[in-house]
Amino acid sequence: MSPLRIMLLLATMVATVEAVSSQPLVTDNVKTTNRCGNDLTFYLMEQVNAMKPKLAALEAKTKKMEQQQMETLQNRKDFRCESGVVGIHTYPRPSWPYTQSVTFQTPFEAKPTVTYGLNLLDTGYTKNTRVIAEVTDVTKIGLQVRLRTWADTQLYGARISWMACGQ
Repeated sequence: MSPLRIMLLLATMVATVEAVSSQPLVTDNVKTTNRCGNDLTFYLMEQVNAMKPKLAALEAKTKKMEQQQMETLQNRKDFRCESGVVGIHTYPRPSWPYTQSVTFQTPFEAKPTVTYGLNLLDTGYTKNTRVIAEVTDVTKIGLQVRLRTWADTQLYGARISWMACGQ
């Protein structure tokens, strides 16, 4: 880049900073409106030098944030999830409640957090639909799923999808 382009870029930058901020970066006794030639060059150099500590502080903050992100990613390596589907769907209607134990492929270091929801529900259309889906007894090595109904509900099938996440 040519020296003239660099000077124009610096002058534009300084003018922008001064226009946006309420005070100039460097205070001096010379008016800034009539600067030209060497005065402008020195003024621009003063402005650039005044910005160096601010840029260094920003660089330090950026490096610290990058380091924190790397630590977070490294800690996340230990974080994992397992998922599956549990339930029954048959004709004639199965008997309820339905209970099934699930054993994780690899035990977690601590009790994982489990999220679940119905992904299949097949009921008789002439009766009310009443279903309770529960995940209980969550441990490091597994969990228990229970699907049940009550009253006159005709339930032909119900399944839940589950996901356990932790370290």
